[in-house]
Amino acid sequence: MSRPEETGKKLDPSFWLSLFFFIVIAIGVITAAQWRWDTRLFPWVVGIPALALTLWQLIADFRGSKVVADSEARAPRSLADVPVDESIPEAVRFQRTLRAMAWILGFVLGLWLLGFLVAIPLFVFSYLKWEARSTTPMALLLVVVTELFIWGVFDAIMHLAWPEAALFTLFR
Repeated sequence: MSRPEETGKKLDPSFWLSLFFFIVIAIGVITAAQWRWDTRLFPWVVGIPALALTLWQLIADFRGSKVVADSEARAPRSLADVPVDESIPEAVRFQRTLRAMAWILGFVLGLWLLGFLVAIPLFVFSYLKWEARSTTPMALLLVVVTELFIWGVFDAIMHLAWPEAALFTLFR
């Protein structure tokens, strides 16, 4: 089979999005394998079925997304039953997709470097301020509520053993 660059053909964008999510979830499931049993239980209960579903979606996108020439006219598509807004230029949609991927990767990196109890409120505040353009008092209120919920449910009630942050381990 010839390479897509040589033929001017490309895979459907949903394939690349599925591949991205598959890789992110696989990293999470593999990383959780190093944690204590009670700590890895939640990531595995959520992550393993999510990994299976993203693999299924990845295979379906690869099989179903026939290689289409750029010059061929295509009917408007929708991903995950959400119609694509064709009034927004493709470059803007692509930029927004990259920005969403950057937020996800930043969140995962924050979880790994700073740990859950630091990264989650930092992410919530950052997202509310810069992406949602929320006011500072509202963002702080939601951060406090989120942190109290996470601490209350997972730390105080469930006594979940949080994995140690890589940054704190490095400077110990």
